[in-house]
Amino acid sequence: MIYVLQVQTNKELDVSAALIRAGIQADVPRERILIRKGGLWSKMLKLLFPGYVFVTVDYNAEVYHIIKSVSGVIRFLGAPTPLPEHEADMIRWLSNGGEIIEQSLIRTDSEGNVIGYEGFLEGNEDKIKRLNLRQKKASVEVKFGGKTHRANLGIDFPEDKT
Repeated sequence: MIYVLQVQTNKELDVSAALIRAGIQADVPRERILIRKGGLWSKMLKLLFPGYVFVTVDYNAEVYHIIKSVSGVIRFLGAPTPLPEHEADMIRWLSNGGEIIEQSLIRTDSEGNVIGYEGFLEGNEDKIKRLNLRQKKASVEVKFGGKTHRANLGIDFPEDKT
């Protein structure tokens, strides 16, 4: 079961590393994005859900105390309550097996209409809620903690690849 931890901002990776050292599977979904600054594009790592770490555990009192003893952990979301399976599936997908999500390439037809993707989004077009070609972002939504959270995944065009 996947549980959501609220953690101190900018401590997500430290908390995740400490949990992994304690034998608990922890994920912090991240992506590599292109940022335009001063007219130049540069690559940067970005957390998809700042302030949250996702743990896959069989919850019991011992696990609770191990997790709560990690510096930076604020609380479990819920009672703690595991994510429903459809939400857990989205988190597993966005966790990308612990790997950083790279930009997907977008394929268009001769008229500029989107016809498909290459990379992370390939085969998952149904999960995209909004597409912003100008900002090179595809938005997907995940609900946890009673809120809908939007993750903006980077897209690029083959001719623009830097």
